[in-house]
Order: sequence, then structure tokens, then C-alpha cells
Amino acid sequence: MGLLEKLNPLRRTAVPEPARVCEGDPQVICAPVSGQVVSLEEVGDPAFSQGMLGCGLGIRPEEGVVFSPVSGTVAADVETKHALLIRADSGVEVLLHVGLDSVSLGGTGFRAFAHKGDRVHAGQPLIEFDRRLMRERGLDDTVLVTVTNAGDLSHVEESAPAGDEVAAGAVVMRARR
Repeated sequence: MGLLEKLNPLRRTAVPEPARVCEGDPQVICAPVSGQVVSLEEVGDPAFSQGMLGCGLGIRPEEGVVFSPVSGTVAADVETKHALLIRADSGVEVLLHVGLDSVSLGGTGFRAFAHKGDRVHAGQPLIEFDRRLMRERGLDDTVLVTVTNAGDLSHVEESAPAGDEVAAGAVVMRARR
């Protein structure tokens, strides 16, 4: 590893390998990271814990790469690279949000692999983030995955309860129109 990579671990040019996902079921929402599942009620941000940004769950990540939980199109991204909204092929809108108060980093420590309008596939790397930097700044690096249009759907359920360990690409939710 060269000096530049030691100073900025996100500077490398290679895109991480895709995560293994359960394909073929349009109702499935996969874990965007490996780690421990936490309920939204346990998350220290009222916008998430009170359900204002949809229903879903958080995952305390083991690594700093976020993978697409669904196949679809990126409907929105943010300049600070810490969040994406994906409209799945099934019509489900899935918000990915890395960390709490991570917007305060202004994009430092984040690297986006997809942007608004891009077609993405479940398991594709979307965001790389510097967990060490987030810890140094006292930020919670929980990755949140929510369904923002649950009111338009007939059914949304979590299939990975709080406390469970999940692998990136594992089924964590199901949503049906």
C-alpha cells in the first residue's frame, strides 16, 4: 500500500466486488451491508426512529461498502454521497442512508459508485465510506435501509429481527405492491 492509500483509504481506483444476493424475487430487499440488525426505534435520529423516512431497519456495518439492496434505478442522490434513493423494478422506493449526522462530513470519506439516473443491480457496490473517519468524528456509522413509499404498498415486512447478524445480500425485508 502506498502513502496516498494510507492517508486516504478511499482513494484506490478499484471498485469493490459485488455482494452475493438472492435473485429472482422482486419482493425481496437485501441487506446493503454485513453486520448486526438494529430496529429503527433504536436509531438515534428521530427522522428514522419515528418512521418519517419510511419503515425499515438499520445495520451496524462490519465493513465500509454499501451494496444495492434491489435492482432498479437511482432516483435521487446527494452531493455529500452518504445517501441514495432507488426505485426498484417492482416500484418499491428504497432509501439507503449511511450513518447518523454523516452529512456533517460534507462528502469527505465517501465515494459514490452510482448516481441519479443510473441503473443498478442488487448486490452492486454503491457507496464506499471510511468507518475510521466516522468513528474519529464521533459519528454512528449505522447503515439505514427504508421503504419510503410503504403507504402505496399492500405489505412491507422485516425478515431479519433486531440483534441478528446478516451478510450483505441476505434477505432483510419483503415488500409487495
